[in-house]
Amino acid sequence: MSAQCRPAGLITAVFLGTFMALLDMSVVNVALPAMQSDLHARITDIQWVVDGYTLCLSAFMLTGGALGDRFGRKKVFLAGLALFTLSSVLCAVAPDTTTLVIGRLLQGTGASTVTPGALSLLAQGFPDQAKRARMIGLWGACSALAVVLGPLLGGALTDSVGWPAIFLINVPLGLIALTAGIKGIAESADPEHAATDPVGQILGIVWLAALTYAVNEAGRDGWTATQNLVLLAVAAVALLAFVAVERRVPRVMLPVSLFSNQRFVITNIASFMLGFGAYGTFYLLSLYLQQVQGTSASMTGVKFLPYSAAIAIGSTQAGKLTARFGPRGVMVAGYGLVSAGLLGLLTLTPSTGYGQVGVLFAVLGLGMGLGIAPTNAAAMAAVPRERSGAAAATVNATRQVGTALGIAVLGSLLNARAETSVAGNLAHSGSVLEPGERSTAAHLIVTQHGVAPSHLGLNLRTALRYFASGFVDGLHTTLLVAGVATALATVTVLLRLRTPQPTLAPKPRRPTEQARAEGRTKA
Repeated sequence: MSAQCRPAGLITAVFLGTFMALLDMSVVNVALPAMQSDLHARITDIQWVVDGYTLCLSAFMLTGGALGDRFGRKKVFLAGLALFTLSSVLCAVAPDTTTLVIGRLLQGTGASTVTPGALSLLAQGFPDQAKRARMIGLWGACSALAVVLGPLLGGALTDSVGWPAIFLINVPLGLIALTAGIKGIAESADPEHAATDPVGQILGIVWLAALTYAVNEAGRDGWTATQNLVLLAVAAVALLAFVAVERRVPRVMLPVSLFSNQRFVITNIASFMLGFGAYGTFYLLSLYLQQVQGTSASMTGVKFLPYSAAIAIGSTQAGKLTARFGPRGVMVAGYGLVSAGLLGLLTLTPSTGYGQVGVLFAVLGLGMGLGIAPTNAAAMAAVPRERSGAAAATVNATRQVGTALGIAVLGSLLNARAETSVAGNLAHSGSVLEPGERSTAAHLIVTQHGVAPSHLGLNLRTALRYFASGFVDGLHTTLLVAGVATALATVTVLLRLRTPQPTLAPKPRRPTEQARAEGRTKA
């Protein structure tokens, strides 16, 4: 292994690793309908393909950096990258939804060390402040590129080769990154400063996984199902135990004491709502374009271009705007645009033209791009300088938790509302089915995307119309919830968040003014 850092190898490994980890957050969205069809999965099952990745990413992110500090940043980064690459193969060959979800859980676990490890490796590899800032800026551009290319690449590969290709593409990229990292990254560690907390880590995973699983399954079985009640109880107990542990251990995973600061609390609530509302609806919009409007996977990727490009534009401008105007104003603008975009999408119908959809996608994407950087800045400004790293990690983890729960909650809401709507249409169609039979039939129509059971006597066109109408009704419910959540976050930030404003250097005095001031001082 290389004893010294080789910049070319370091940059290749870090940039490619980050690109892969972020690409896999968006590349799957346009492939979901194909996966759902091939694997005969329900909406609540396919949610786990997205949610499993996000769940592990958020659960392990807080300790990803700490593991690198303790055991070696190079070792942990490369181990996470190797796990991500191998689990991509498992996803590609998955014969059923369960295997695919296991692969996604492992992918998210690997990515949780890659993403925080990348910044740490850049900081160690480029001690010169100017070079480091330039590298981090390029790293941010690479991250934005992954967001832009995700839907395009996912759609093109799904239509031309098949959905397994969106995972297989990680194999050559991963091997290149691993080879470059082995040769180009110098090992570094600071075990005396590492904050490892295995008990807190386990409790954090248990409460988040139990809550997410219960919410996902509630869309199918209902909130009062015994399994879901038990899971909710487990989540509550694990969360209370997690908080108790984090108050007592000397080196905590999550610095609970930071939440005594009102500004920090408000910033994290806002970050959670951004993940819940904006990221939680992304995959549902992909299902709308493909399953309701009949758009191909590759064309869906193209139709997401305004959304992805606006995220990239907003992300590149957010830092400059935050430095000039302070985080609160940029947060209000970003979160307000997200809320406006989500509520504007309530106008969608099964036949809405793309002109309207594209504009609303751009509004939503611009808000998302503007929202993240000032949220991180506000979190770090709310705490002492020596805790800024912990604050940034916490606010990012909070957003990922919001994303995981948003996918679960909003997906369950859509599924339940769609089935209720289809059952209502069946009741008004003159069907002779009993209420219980109508519910079963509605469930089958929704899960089979408009393919009605033969005993209903519905032709395919009618069943597809019921499905499209029901899906859009469900989508409206989720968009309303997400839009109101982000609107509340916007108002809270506007009224309650007070952040230090950027200060301009005082204008130099003229010589005569300086002399007068000195004379007054002497007097």
